[in-house]
Amino acid sequence: MSYQKGFAPILIIIAVGIIGLAGAAGAALMGQAPVCPTEGTAARSEKEIGDTLDKSGSVNITDGEATSLAGKYVAGKVQNTRVCFTSGLGHASGNIKLASFSPSFYASAGVDLSGSTPKATNLDIKVGSLPNVPVLSSQAESFVTSLINENLAKFALKKKYSAQFTQGSITISKLSN
Repeated sequence: MSYQKGFAPILIIIAVGIIGLAGAAGAALMGQAPVCPTEGTAARSEKEIGDTLDKSGSVNITDGEATSLAGKYVAGKVQNTRVCFTSGLGHASGNIKLASFSPSFYASAGVDLSGSTPKATNLDIKVGSLPNVPVLSSQAESFVTSLINENLAKFALKKKYSAQFTQGSITISKLSN
């Protein structure tokens, strides 16, 4: 899928990419991974967000709005999906179904949207609620890696953007070409 008018490619790259990267740690920790505090809220449509970005050159997305939009794209693969933003980083949390387990995860990353494809930066991943069994860790990593690859492969950025993470929101801005 190439760049379309609308915000879907950018938001999916950020949210699904961060969610997907949760499996990359490959290390299972006992206990629950941290959870983003914000539940989904009413969200503008992707078209509305994209139109704002096209008209004004930037758009601001809140934690709740990002949570709602991301949840649509990972439904059936990730439960309890939540997205939150802090200064410099985006975070995602949730649970994936793996055999009889539902491991929790919390992933943090920045994102570089200035190239032809998005790149995650400064990754920090925590996986919880999973026994320390290498086979299960590998399955979780494989599942989430596939989720990332499937979703990122759909998007090619035709324009360059920057992402500015602040407490509670992200601002996406078009870069001068």
